Amino acid sequence: MSSVTEESAGSALRLLGCSFLVLFFELALIRFVPAQVQIASYFLNLVLIAAFLGIGLGLILESRCREIRYLFFPFWLLLILVCAYFSNTFVQTPWRLGEEWFWTDRMEISETSRQWGMVPVVSILFFASTFVFVPLGFAVGRELSKFPPLRGYGINIGGSLLGLVAFAAMSYLGAPPLAWFGVTGLAFLALCWNRRTLIAFLTCFPVVLYVANDLRLPGTELWSSYYKINVFPHDNSVTLNVNGSLHQYILNLDENDPSTGKFIAAVREDYLKPYAFARSLDDVLILGAGTGNDVVIALQKGAKRIDAVEIDRSILQLGRELHFQRPYDDPRVTTHVDDARAYLKKTDRLYDLIVLGTLDSQTLLSGMSSLRLDNYVYTLESFQAIRDRLKPDGILILHHMSVLKFISHKIFLTLDEAFGTPPWMHFENDHRLFNFTFVAGKGISSEEKSGYFFNRILDDPGLRRSLIPTDDWPYLYLASPMIPSHYWQAGALIAVVSLILVLIAMGRRGQGQGFDAPLFFLGAGFLLLETKSVTEMSLLFGSTWAVNVLVFSVVLVLVWLANRTVMRIAPMNTQTLFFALYALILAGYWIPANSLLSLPITAQWFLGGALTAAPIFFSGIIFSQLFRRRAQPASALGFNLLGAIAGGLLEYGSMAMGTKSMYLVLFVIYLIANLCDRKDAGTVVAQS
Repeated sequence: MSSVTEESAGSALRLLGCSFLVLFFELALIRFVPAQVQIASYFLNLVLIAAFLGIGLGLILESRCREIRYLFFPFWLLLILVCAYFSNTFVQTPWRLGEEWFWTDRMEISETSRQWGMVPVVSILFFASTFVFVPLGFAVGRELSKFPPLRGYGINIGGSLLGLVAFAAMSYLGAPPLAWFGVTGLAFLALCWNRRTLIAFLTCFPVVLYVANDLRLPGTELWSSYYKINVFPHDNSVTLNVNGSLHQYILNLDENDPSTGKFIAAVREDYLKPYAFARSLDDVLILGAGTGNDVVIALQKGAKRIDAVEIDRSILQLGRELHFQRPYDDPRVTTHVDDARAYLKKTDRLYDLIVLGTLDSQTLLSGMSSLRLDNYVYTLESFQAIRDRLKPDGILILHHMSVLKFISHKIFLTLDEAFGTPPWMHFENDHRLFNFTFVAGKGISSEEKSGYFFNRILDDPGLRRSLIPTDDWPYLYLASPMIPSHYWQAGALIAVVSLILVLIAMGRRGQGQGFDAPLFFLGAGFLLLETKSVTEMSLLFGSTWAVNVLVFSVVLVLVWLANRTVMRIAPMNTQTLFFALYALILAGYWIPANSLLSLPITAQWFLGGALTAAPIFFSGIIFSQLFRRRAQPASALGFNLLGAIAGGLLEYGSMAMGTKSMYLVLFVIYLIANLCDRKDAGTVVAQS
C-alpha cells in the first residue's frame, strides 16, 4: 500500500513538473523567437498555436508510441538553428500592397545575409516550434493517463500556474535566455530521466546553449519584460534596438554643444517647432517618454512640472543612466512606469501640454492577440481621454513615423473627430526621428504664420473613406477592415499541414481515437474567450505585462476552481450550463469593455472582472463535466488543444470585423460544441 501511495505521489509530482515545464518553455519561446527573427514579433500567437499543436499531437501519440520524450532536445536544437539562420535574413514584408505596415525594413543586415519572403519564414518557424512541443505533450500525457481525468487535469492546471508565475518572476528580474533554457533543460532531464534522454541531453543541450549565446549582439544586451534591447553608444548619441530593429535614439540635445552636428540640430528643431502653439508650460504630460528626449525639450522650453509616462521600466532606466542631459534626475520631473491609457484614467490633473511620443510598437499586446502594444493609444476614445485631461488652452503634440499614407491620414481624421477641429500638422519628407507632427487642442490658434504647419489634407475620396481606429477596431496599421493576404496564406498553409499531422498522429480510428468534436470546439471557444479577456482587461487597466500576467493567472485559477467544482458536486445539467454561457457571452457583446471606461475605477474592476470571469468559469465547468466522461483523458485533452489552434486562427477575424464581433463568433462556436455533445449523448443512448 505504501509503495502504491509513493508511486501515485511520484506521478503527481512528475505531472505537476511537466505541466510547469510546458507553460514555462512556451513563454520562453514566445519571448526568444521574435527577439531573433523580428518578423515573428507580429505573429506571437502563431508561436502559441504551434505550442498547442505540438502538445496536442504529443497527447494523442501517448497511447500509440512507446517513447518519444528523448526527441525534445534534438527538436529544440533544430528550432534554435532555424532561429539562428533567419536571424541574419532580410524578410521581405508585403507592405507595398498597402494592406498593413510592419516595422522591420530598417534592420541592419550583413554582407552574408539572405532574403526570404515573410510567409515561408513564418511557416518554417511555426512547424519548427511545433515539433519541439510534441515530446513535452507526450510527457504530460504519459503522467496524465495514470489519474482519473479531473484529478489529473487539476494537477495539470496547478503546474501551468506555477510555470506562469516562475517565468513572470524571471522576466521581472531581467533574466536572459540562457537562464530560461537552463531551467528548461535541467528540469526536463530530471522529469524524463532515461538513457535515451540523457544521451540526447549531453549531445544537443550544450549546442543549444552555445547557439543561443552566440546570437547575442556585441555591446550591452538587456531583456526587459517586452523586448530584447541592444544598446550601441556613439559620441553624441546612443542607439537602442529592440528585437533586432531600431527603436529610438538617445541624443545629446545641448544647444550650446557644437560637436553634436547638423543631424541632432535638425532633430532638436523638429522637436521645438510645435511648442510655438503652447500658451503655458506649467504642467506637462509626456506619454511614451522613452529614454527622455521629449523630456529634455520640455525642460529646455521652461516646463515647471513634468509627468513622464513610460511602459517599459528598462527603457526608462536606460534613459536615467545614459541620457546626456540626465532629464530624469531633474526635480521637476516625475516618472511613471505605466501604460498611457491607464495613466490617463488614474490621474485627475489637467495639463497645459500633452506630448505623445513616437509609440511605434514593435511587438504584440500578448502571445494570444493580433493587437500591437500601442494600438489602444491611437483610437478615438484614447484621443478623447487626452482631450479631457487638457486645460482650456491646453494642446496635444503628437509625433509619428507614418511610412504609408493611410496611417497619417487616420491620425489626422481621428484627431479631427476627437477635438472637433482639424489639427495642425507638419510633414518632413527628409525625415529624421519622425516624419509627421500633429498639434491639436482648443487652445491652438486658427492661423499659423510660419508656414511650417498646415491643417488640410488632400481631398482623396479613397482616404476619406478610411475607418478611423476605435476601441472596437483599434488597427492603426491596417488600411481598412480586412484580414491581410499574408495572414490568409500563412493560416491556410498552417491549417492544412496541421490537419495532416493530426491525421497521422490519430492513426486508424479502430484504435479508439476518433475525433472528439465537443472538446475540439470547446478548445476553440476557450482560446477566444481567453484572448478577449486579455484585450479587454488591457483596455480597462493598461497594456502592461503585469496586467497580462494577472489575467492569465486569474484564468488558470478560474479553470482550476471550475474543475474542483465539478469534482465535488453531482453532475449538472449540461444544457443548462450551455444556456448560462450563451447568456454571459451575449452580455459581453451588449456591454463591451469600453462602455465601462466612464465608471469609477472600482466599478470597472468589479463589473469588468465579472463580465470577463463568469464566461470563463462556466466554460471551465462545461469542459470538466465533459472531460470526466472521457475514457482516454490524454487524447481528449489533445483534441481540446487542437481546437485552440482553430480559435487562435479565428482571432485574426477581429481585423476585419472588430473585437466586439468576436463574441458572436464565440456564440456560434459554443453552439456547435453543444450540438456535438448532444449528438454524442444521443449516440450513446441509442447504442445502449
